[in-house]
Amino acid sequence: MPPVNEQQSEDTKLQPDWEARSDSVMEQKESVLQHPPEAEGEQAPPTSTTPEDGGADGREAAADGEQTAAEIPPEELTVEQWLEKLAAAEELAAERLEGQQRSLADFQNYKRRTTRDMQLIRQNAAATLLARFFPILDDLALALDSLPTTGDGAAWSEGVNMVRRKLMSVLEGEDVAVIEAEPGQEFDPHFHEAIVQEEHDEYDSDLIIAVVRPGYRLGERVLRPTQVRVAK
Repeated sequence: MPPVNEQQSEDTKLQPDWEARSDSVMEQKESVLQHPPEAEGEQAPPTSTTPEDGGADGREAAADGEQTAAEIPPEELTVEQWLEKLAAAEELAAERLEGQQRSLADFQNYKRRTTRDMQLIRQNAAATLLARFFPILDDLALALDSLPTTGDGAAWSEGVNMVRRKLMSVLEGEDVAVIEAEPGQEFDPHFHEAIVQEEHDEYDSDLIIAVVRPGYRLGERVLRPTQVRVAK
């Protein structure tokens, strides 16, 4: 451990340095208080406009500076502006007229198509129902051929014939008609069905020899072709 005198001597040497530093710090503080630094000058707002501001101002100026014919009072319109308004109105009217005519034509086509489809549906339903009566007519025809025409059987024959006529009148009321076919008539594949083709001395080729079973049609639609024998 150093002697007390030497420790005191070292403390005595360090004291002047601390005092000098303290005096220097105090002088700097007084200088700052007496001469404060100048405040930074406030920046003036920029005078130049950005491209976005310039574009917006230009559009507003254009909008304010220009007036369309629609914004100008009618009494202040010029002849050219009236002509422009008239041309625009005529163009709009032509477009609307064309649209109305197209819609009307589409609606008329729809009505015709719907009417045709409904008629076809009714004809198909009627054809299916009416075709069920044809075997009954065939049986009545066979019964008439087998019943006697004289004596006590004549009354039965007349009754069966009456039923057949009433049934035919009902079919005729639904626009059903018998497909005509007679011996010697030319064979038509659209209305006739050849069940046999045979040689015949009296008839030439493709001529009807005899009718085997009558056929029926609904308007122009064949419900059942007439079965015939054809000469070859």
